Amino acid sequence: MRFKLFAMGFSLLTCMALLGAMQPPGPGDGDPPHAKKKKDELHKKKGEPGKKKGEPGPEGDLRRAYDLLRRLRSENQTAGRPEARIRDWTERATRFYRSGIKAHDGGDRRAAHEYGAMAHDLARAVDHARHAMLFDRPDEDLPPPPDGIRNDKSDEIQHDLREAYDRLNDEEGPAAGEDAKYYRDAARDLYRAALRDAQGKRMERAGELSKAAVAMTHVVEHMGHLAQAPPEPRDEVKKRPGFDFPEPKKGRRELPRPDFD
Repeated sequence: MRFKLFAMGFSLLTCMALLGAMQPPGPGDGDPPHAKKKKDELHKKKGEPGKKKGEPGPEGDLRRAYDLLRRLRSENQTAGRPEARIRDWTERATRFYRSGIKAHDGGDRRAAHEYGAMAHDLARAVDHARHAMLFDRPDEDLPPPPDGIRNDKSDEIQHDLREAYDRLNDEEGPAAGEDAKYYRDAARDLYRAALRDAQGKRMERAGELSKAAVAMTHVVEHMGHLAQAPPEPRDEVKKRPGFDFPEPKKGRRELPRPDFD
């Protein structure tokens, strides 16, 4: 009997000791403050120094250009001889990409970014222009869907046309020089064609051409960035009160407003 009581008491003491060891740490327990601070700093360190979170850098620009150009060049080889202008744009985008690779290999990350972005934007314009051409070829074996459900993208097309219109009339954008005139004229032609299609209710073509126009304006923008010298560090200069924006240049062809409703 005494042995049983002794065994029960010993078991009870053992359980109480185990429960005490399993208690959660109190407010003061755990890592010391300097160790916790070091852990927090390690968690905050993501990406390269001086690089914004989510910013891909020139490598991302070149990768996107490469992937899209690979597809476009492959389609050109398998789908017959493309239209001369589409072929020319694809070759120009390829040259931009190669210049970006050369700049990256030479350590010029700024130029690599601009060339990579130019190549990707021009390739996007090619892609949308190609899609627009496909809508000129009706498929007699594919009957249209029944009425009752509209696939109306008027708001999206209106937004893209407005963006292209505003960017083409932006006098405050970076000066890209004479080399950008070809791409600005191409963007204006795409804009006009998209607006004509929208006014004629050819919405599929209008949607693709309006996106192509916007992409082409981005080519012009990046050409302007590339033409500019790296900015010198200086104090911010505030604009004078009452500053007037310059009037549009004389002799410039006026674009029709992006209205089609």
